[in-house]
Amino acid sequence: MEEGDFDRLEDLWLDDGAGDVSCVHPGWPVLTGRAEVLRSYALIMAHTDYIQFFLTDTRISLAGDTALVTCTENILSGGPAEDGAELGPLVGQLVVATNAFRRTPEGWRIWSHHASPVIAGPDDDAPPAATADDAGPSA
Repeated sequence: MEEGDFDRLEDLWLDDGAGDVSCVHPGWPVLTGRAEVLRSYALIMAHTDYIQFFLTDTRISLAGDTALVTCTENILSGGPAEDGAELGPLVGQLVVATNAFRRTPEGWRIWSHHASPVIAGPDDDAPPAATADDAGPSA
């Protein structure tokens, strides 16, 4: 993704015959199927002149031919340059991601990627208090 190499990115995703892939980019609805997921990456790459990922808090869990990887993506990106500048304004974003991988004869491939923006600060370690509306239907 950082190098803008769509062919390499495409090779990372599980083939259609091995199971439906899915992807949730921050703020997007769920995308299902390899073609739809890859189209989303093509659109992102076409509209992003610069992107860099710093991964932290990485955790890996294995169960047979399935791996679950969670991490924090510290993303720095820039869009198109304006007024003759070399690069557009840079924007930082903090995202937590969950990635499911499946082992194939060709190696590990992404089965599902789900990324959500982090909106809580570092001192906000407790979830918001539940309200009566959160309780759901009564038994």
